[in-house]
Amino acid sequence: MFSQIAAKIAKLLLRVEECVLSAAVLVIAGLTIVNVGCRSMLNFSLAFAGEVSQFCIIVICFVGLSYAASQGRHIRMTALYDLLPLRARKAFMLGITFSTAALMFVLTWYACLYVRTVYELNGIFPALRIPFYIVYAIAPLGLFLAGIQYSLAAVRNLISPGVYISFDKRDEYEAPVAQEI
Repeated sequence: MFSQIAAKIAKLLLRVEECVLSAAVLVIAGLTIVNVGCRSMLNFSLAFAGEVSQFCIIVICFVGLSYAASQGRHIRMTALYDLLPLRARKAFMLGITFSTAALMFVLTWYACLYVRTVYELNGIFPALRIPFYIVYAIAPLGLFLAGIQYSLAAVRNLISPGVYISFDKRDEYEAPVAQEI
């Protein structure tokens, strides 16, 4: 039962993250193309293009953090880990996923405090007149989602045999590709 709920949460988060990241990349690409066209052919630039691109980069950074965690794609230092037997690797991975989840939740708290401070300063982006805090609220959201992803990986390691680097990804090495000389 618990495993099914965790699987549904993982799948839902994955779809949301993929949609948000895809949309952000497409917006940056589209705005860049339109802005270059406006500058080249119409001799004016879109004042809001830079700000919207900045917003999208913030979204990509923080939502991408969670997405990379869901895919087990963060950089890992595995020199010692690879030498351990399976049981020790599983214990090690449990420690890594639980501590990383805790760190993400602590960083979420501090990011919320930062967003509150930005809110109190009443700053706005000049072209779109959007308050800074609305855009910066993406940071705690992304950190929180990453905390959930690492928590899901920890749960998977607790309830399933084998070692998992994310909820869906086992800790396995790909077979080496033979190269002809």
